[in-house]
Amino acid sequence: MKKAKTLLPLAALALALGLAACDGPQPGGDESDAASTSVAASSVAKPKITISAEGDKKTLIVEEMVQLTAKEGETALTGVEWKSSNEAVATVDQTGKVTAVGPGDASISATKEGYNKGSISIKVNRPAALATLHFEDADHYAADGWWGSAAEGWEPTYARTEGNASDQKCLAHLDAGDKETLTFTSSAAIKAELVIMMASSDGVTDMSTVMGVKLNNAEIAMTGKALASTGDNNTFKEFSLGEQNLVAGDNTLELSFLASAPYIDDLMFYSKQQSTIAVKAAPAKERIEVQLEAEATGLKAYIGEDTQITLTKPTDTTGVSYASDKETVATVDETGKIHGVALGTANITIKKDGMYSARVEVTVEKKVLAGEIRVEAENAADIGSFHSYTDRTTGIQNGHSGGAYITGYDVTGPFTLNYTFESPTAQQMTLVIAGASHYQMSEDFVFGVDGIIKLNDQVVTPSGEAKIESNQQMGAPTVEVTIGTVNVLAGPNTFAIEFPERAPALDCFRFLPIA
Repeated sequence: MKKAKTLLPLAALALALGLAACDGPQPGGDESDAASTSVAASSVAKPKITISAEGDKKTLIVEEMVQLTAKEGETALTGVEWKSSNEAVATVDQTGKVTAVGPGDASISATKEGYNKGSISIKVNRPAALATLHFEDADHYAADGWWGSAAEGWEPTYARTEGNASDQKCLAHLDAGDKETLTFTSSAAIKAELVIMMASSDGVTDMSTVMGVKLNNAEIAMTGKALASTGDNNTFKEFSLGEQNLVAGDNTLELSFLASAPYIDDLMFYSKQQSTIAVKAAPAKERIEVQLEAEATGLKAYIGEDTQITLTKPTDTTGVSYASDKETVATVDETGKIHGVALGTANITIKKDGMYSARVEVTVEKKVLAGEIRVEAENAADIGSFHSYTDRTTGIQNGHSGGAYITGYDVTGPFTLNYTFESPTAQQMTLVIAGASHYQMSEDFVFGVDGIIKLNDQVVTPSGEAKIESNQQMGAPTVEVTIGTVNVLAGPNTFAIEFPERAPALDCFRFLPIA
């Protein structure tokens, strides 16, 4: 009996110890039960804050306000912390009142301890523009009175239309040194946000690298202002100059370009203050006009000779200035006298204060000598895989003889260029070939080796080294290669060059009388 009485207390003690072990982890024991209890407690879902706008108004006009309310279900919450993702677009105070600041999108959020954050999207638009002015009504005075690029023919500002701007016109291709001045009147002194509609396929990360802006001679900061890419030059977007002070009466906005600029369309004024704004027409200007031969688009000059520029406007040439953009080809003096220096083309810019300037292209050639017979390379009976260029903007530096040339950079097999020409008498003449290298010529082209010359079916052997040197580029200058003395027949003659494979660019073949 005594043994039995002793065992019962021991069993009870063991049971008590076992229960204690279940109350929590023991050293070396399994903590998974405690962890499960903790996870279960933390995974209890927090209620989410929902936000509503008074009148469900989520699109605002600049300076407009709207009251937001944070709720849990249908119950309004207090003690909420409000925040805007973009205070340049919209601000919010700690009562939930939103104020529209500038155009764009912002997210307004509400947070409170014990709740999941809520948010609402707010869009801000500008009010209707107080006025819209077209930049093509500006002064249109670039550094030389023109805009565009050489490839586009240097079109004048007063003649150009471009893109799908608001009125199908805009300013484009403004470059370093160009200026545009837009003068307008305001019936009252007001503060207004100035916005220019611009287009750029590439975008501009810092507009201060592209243009400087002055309003009434006061500089407007451009540093750091960006114009994101619009995808192409015909899609315009707003570029803000910020809020500026307009004076009552005349106002002048001046754009000075430091580099190639985006396309420019309209200038808009946004303000809640009232004023009547209208463009002020720039003083009328006449254009300088150059007298040209019928149907000619430029002037012609010859190496070593002078050609005079004659103006039809103005009749008074006092104060007129002339400048050549390529004096290695042609120079011009203060009276407009052009002197041909070398084969090629140059642009002569003519200016006078108070007038739109003019630009005339001068093509410098070698003068046709008395008795010279000139055969143009592009007049072959068949040019085959040769390429013909008539615009003088691709390949060799200009077709110096007749404005065109052919180039054989695609010739991969034997090919012959055949020509016919007339001579009034049978005579000995000097044959000169004018041509140039191109980017696929890796070696010099040697006449008599790489190209066999025949006159009236007789092979012509060059009297000395006759070659066009390789320089691996497009736009190489034309050179004249003297082949030597040949016998020309009275009446029809045939002339041919046989190419085994590669060929240079060719301008013309000159048969010169021997003195």
